[in-house]
Amino acid sequence: MVKINAMIYDVDGTLINSEPLHVEAWKQTLISHDHTFSELPAEFLSTMAGKKPIVIAEGMVVELSINSSAEQFLNEKAALFVSMAQESLEAMPGAIESVDRLSEAGFRLAIGTSLDREFLDIVLHKFNIADKFEVIVTGNEIINGKPDPETYFKVFEKLHLEPSSCVVLEDARSGVEAAKASGAYCIGIENINAEPQDLSSADLILHSLSEVDKEVISRFQKK
Repeated sequence: MVKINAMIYDVDGTLINSEPLHVEAWKQTLISHDHTFSELPAEFLSTMAGKKPIVIAEGMVVELSINSSAEQFLNEKAALFVSMAQESLEAMPGAIESVDRLSEAGFRLAIGTSLDREFLDIVLHKFNIADKFEVIVTGNEIINGKPDPETYFKVFEKLHLEPSSCVVLEDARSGVEAAKASGAYCIGIENINAEPQDLSSADLILHSLSEVDKEVISRFQKK
């Protein structure tokens, strides 16, 4: 019988309600360079979720011919984002409770995110959950962001587990695709605070992390 041993969390839009803050920080950064969000192609905007920040920055600089390096542009956005997050960042509905619940149920917990480690540490300490996660893989450690499965391959490697014994929790299409490409199970979590995402390739779609419990995870057990 294949046992589910670990639960792997995405962060942006899954654990924390960060998408509105990201969007506002990008908007303000664009304004400081005499551009607006509305100038970006709809396809670009719809595929931002889950991508590495530097990839988004590179895309904006190229699309709008901004007179800045992608690195500098991202640094400006990141500074705004951190400032806003420290004041108004909130957890997603049921997120913190799910971390406690799944940990108490005996699952090993991990994080696979495109966020930088510095900001992730702020998040984990803000919500007092830093000690709950055995393994953390951030954008600093990967070359290829989601939907490439590299993030999750690194998580499995650190956990010393097979993908089939892990369930990934994701809110974005690119994240779900990364999880499925890695060989893990995936639960898509709907995010009412962001643009609707196509989560259809997930093994299961739920409204919030409040619904994720031991009984739900048992559906993925194989004899």
